[in-house]
Amino acid sequence: MLETETRPGTQPETRPRTLRDLLRGREDASRQAPPPTDARPRPKRQQRRPGLLLGFLLLVMLPTLAFAGWQARWAADQFAVDIRFAVRPADPARAALPAGMLAGAAAGNTDAYAVVQHLQSRAAILAVAQHADVRGILGRAEADPLAWLDPAAPIETALRAWRRQVRPYFDRASGIVTVEVRAFSAADSFALAQAVEKASEALVNNMSARSREELLSAAERDVAQAERRFAAARLAVQTFRENRQVVDPRRNAQALSEHLVRLQSEVIAMRAQLANLRGVMSDSATPVMQLLGNLRATEAQVAEVQARLTATDAGGGALSQSIGGFEAVEAEAIFAQRAYEATMSALERSRAEASRQQVFLAPVVRPVAPEAAIYPARLTNIATVFAVALLAWFVGLIALRALREHLA
Repeated sequence: MLETETRPGTQPETRPRTLRDLLRGREDASRQAPPPTDARPRPKRQQRRPGLLLGFLLLVMLPTLAFAGWQARWAADQFAVDIRFAVRPADPARAALPAGMLAGAAAGNTDAYAVVQHLQSRAAILAVAQHADVRGILGRAEADPLAWLDPAAPIETALRAWRRQVRPYFDRASGIVTVEVRAFSAADSFALAQAVEKASEALVNNMSARSREELLSAAERDVAQAERRFAAARLAVQTFRENRQVVDPRRNAQALSEHLVRLQSEVIAMRAQLANLRGVMSDSATPVMQLLGNLRATEAQVAEVQARLTATDAGGGALSQSIGGFEAVEAEAIFAQRAYEATMSALERSRAEASRQQVFLAPVVRPVAPEAAIYPARLTNIATVFAVALLAWFVGLIALRALREHLA
């Protein structure tokens, strides 16, 4: 390039610019020129990547690897046996009816729920222990440290171990109870499953027998009470007859009353006949004398019968009073007999109802000895731990970024 130089009194003169002048001019231009508008600060992603990676390793990979090491090294193999049974009514004809189906299903569901609750209680350990060594099975040396049970542990600790190894479930749709029994050997799982089935069957039988006894005991108590009342009423009737020396005062009174009416009729007839005879004969006439004698005798009989009706009996009371007392004891005896008969009928109905309400345990799937351990599901468990840790790390990362943006 050419540079033009002007001197006073002369013409402008051009001369070539050197490389040094060019470089100096560029430096001056760079110093005076403003910084470029697209200049931005250095991104921090490269600075954050080591932190994200460290968090991923600590929060995701480390727990997953630790859990995988536990599953591979210390988690013991467990054999599982499934048993399934249903609680059914003992009366198939009743269960076949629509109302019987509802009642039977309700009773069966209630008993099935009772079995499930029983298998999760302390009583189940004691009941199953009658058929198998529960503490010995749960305290095998093959068990891992978390599942091992000390044979001398209290019942509360044994219950926690029991609930881990015995898991009942009731399906409301089918009415079937499923129990999964786990142990650390095939023989132990099979023996424990058989013991659980026997204990469940004994529980159902005991509940059915107890329900039947409660239903019958109430009816039998009513029968015994009615029987005592009937016996006391019969004794009262017998005592009354012995004291009054009469079988039935009403019949005696009725017979005397009929006899009295007949005698009084005869007296009336004789008096009418006597009046007729006196109209034609004197009182000293033989027919009149005979009729007077018969009339006096009949009147004497009437007086005697009337005296018997109003006189006191051997018990010290009048016949009318005897009739009232006898009617009272006889009415009590009749009522007591009817009550006794009603309670006997109720007892028979209760027996029939108790036989229909009986339930029993119907096995659906019996215990079968396992051939291979299916627990723990190591790959599934490791994948689950990894997914949970990854999700927790991701949620924490999002929360941390939201907090930084909020503070900024």
